[in-house]
Amino acid sequence: MIRFLAVGVLSVCAAAPALAGSPALHSGKYEGLMLAVTPEHQVEGYYAEAMGEDVTRSCTFYLQGKPDALTTWSDEAYPGSVAPSSDGVTLSVKEARQHPGCMNVLMPEIATGLDLTQTANKKWIGLVTVSADKAYLLKTPSAKPAKRPYIVKNDVVGVLAVKDGWAQVEFINAQSRSFTGWISQDQYSRLSAPKP
Repeated sequence: MIRFLAVGVLSVCAAAPALAGSPALHSGKYEGLMLAVTPEHQVEGYYAEAMGEDVTRSCTFYLQGKPDALTTWSDEAYPGSVAPSSDGVTLSVKEARQHPGCMNVLMPEIATGLDLTQTANKKWIGLVTVSADKAYLLKTPSAKPAKRPYIVKNDVVGVLAVKDGWAQVEFINAQSRSFTGWISQDQYSRLSAPKP
């Protein structure tokens, strides 16, 4: 009898790491996708991809919601999903190529599941869009903007913390350099998926 109990306990112990090791969604950069997992276990994202040298074609859209029931939008809204994979995420949006500019840029696999490799692990709790013409990345809330980097209108940035009407944000430029600082709530807009 003890031998059967021992075998049963070993079987449960062997299965536990397999269950514990199942991948979860994490905030970060996944090739052209910025993805934030919110404290409420929702996701917010921004996909941006461009191709071409002389004539550049680009595809950008936002996404927000539960991982298995996202809304993606640019001009129009389309449903989608995002799931963890072994080295990143799989983004599925059946009609993603209908977003402006995306037909010539996005791979057709986006309709059934496009695998994106994680290129940077981040601690973002959300994403916001810069609404001010210019927002300096301050060292502390209410600090003076002297000789500080800045972000401009329509930049999408990751949120690291929120405090007393300020957001600590991270901007990643085209060369993958990261800049962090505080901006006030009148300088940004939260992502807001259109109602279906």
